[in-house]
Amino acid sequence: MNYTFRVQTEDEIQNYRGGSKICDIYDFFQYARELQSKIPLALGQLKTRFGEPRFISKNYEEMYEYNLCAESETGEITYLCAYCGPTGPAIGGSPSDPNSQKAAQALVNYIIEAAPIDYEMEAYYLDGPSKLTLGVKNGQPHYSEEEIDFDDPELKKLFNF
Repeated sequence: MNYTFRVQTEDEIQNYRGGSKICDIYDFFQYARELQSKIPLALGQLKTRFGEPRFISKNYEEMYEYNLCAESETGEITYLCAYCGPTGPAIGGSPSDPNSQKAAQALVNYIIEAAPIDYEMEAYYLDGPSKLTLGVKNGQPHYSEEEIDFDDPELKKLFNF
């Protein structure tokens, strides 16, 4: 089934937000060896397709979110979200709903077919703790991680230590 995708309106966001994880944008088992490059790539591709996210943060485990709609050929609307959470870039919605599963897979295909836009950002990952520098330059994703101390001022500010 074919779908068209768009960002949710403010009214739609009030009625539907979030959901549970349906699938990864880049499947771990398929992309395990190159997953670090897929993390920044996914955001660059989402920016190409949908512009800036509804929110973006320096917390890697809550880095961004897009509230999206998938409209089928028959006019059925499915509400989804694209986000970067603890396990990386993913699609959320209603995982028990077969229509949401189909729309989520179509959205994944739509995202990964896009040429990424260039950007760069920093994020922090508390498990390290580490500071991440990630982005896309000239279509090529980059990702680096440096270990930091828990007394790092940015980390303290972000996580309210």
